[in-house]
Amino acid sequence: MRAAIVDELGRTPRLGQRPDPVERAGHTLVRVTAAALNPVDLHIASGTHPAGAPAGPFVPGVEGVGTVVAGGTLPAGTRVRVAVPGGLVDGTLAEYVLAPDQTCVPLPDGLDDDLAAAVGVVGVSALLALRDEAALRPGESVLVLGATGGLGQALVATARALGAGRVVAAGRNADRLKALGATADATLTLPSAPDAPPTTAEELAAIGGPVDVVADLLWGPHAALAATALRPGGRWVNLGQTAGGHARLDAAVLRHLRLRLSGFSAAALPPARVVAAYQEVATLAADGTLPLSVTPYPLDGVADAWTAQAASPGTKLVLRP
Repeated sequence: MRAAIVDELGRTPRLGQRPDPVERAGHTLVRVTAAALNPVDLHIASGTHPAGAPAGPFVPGVEGVGTVVAGGTLPAGTRVRVAVPGGLVDGTLAEYVLAPDQTCVPLPDGLDDDLAAAVGVVGVSALLALRDEAALRPGESVLVLGATGGLGQALVATARALGAGRVVAAGRNADRLKALGATADATLTLPSAPDAPPTTAEELAAIGGPVDVVADLLWGPHAALAATALRPGGRWVNLGQTAGGHARLDAAVLRHLRLRLSGFSAAALPPARVVAAYQEVATLAADGTLPLSVTPYPLDGVADAWTAQAASPGTKLVLRP
């Protein structure tokens, strides 16, 4: 079968031939029609992921959608979303993938393959981080730090779907922030320089003042903004560190404002919880409640897609075998 192949850790994948998957008990053979490309795919391929370094050559890709060919508990021809630890096993950036039965989720009518693939990791992360980890309640306000990427877009849309009364999108790319105007109530352009002056009280007032929940994808120098922007008793969930892995925090602010700071990663969740969350996310996407910017590539364009993902494209990238 045709597949994207990483020959050595840290190398860009190439299009090549890989043996067809061999059916085995407990797994479903799926013909892939669309596979999302995620930052975690590049992380795994770099050899620095906590799950371990893959042995090359390998096929990357942790999620995708397609149709059941054989095996498992679903009839042949069923459209499904699948998840695999791509790299540690042959992943979804290929014509076929062998996925554990319990990760195969039938897709609702009206949800096209590209969006069904794109909304998986980011949609599940957004839903569970806001609803379960941050305990967002209807009418509360949310600030998304790093709103212009795929996960940031999903957080903004999910906050709205969960009934947030005010959603503020913050990011370092002003042009991309403008595209969120229809979903967010306000936007805040953040400085890109690490030594830039902090956001002022006047700027916070202009976006509606303090918020109940901060969903933070940036960390680094922008962590100070998260602490400043929360009202007393606010909840701060960190989902990433694209602005840096270290931050300086004033412990007195955490104590005196009674802030709750927690970390969240969907990769640490049991498969059954991910499946249940994806079913909810797919329903939201099918009815238009969870829009995402999606850019498709053919599988033979995997090298270009890989390079684009490394540069933070501001859209979800999907490969079509």
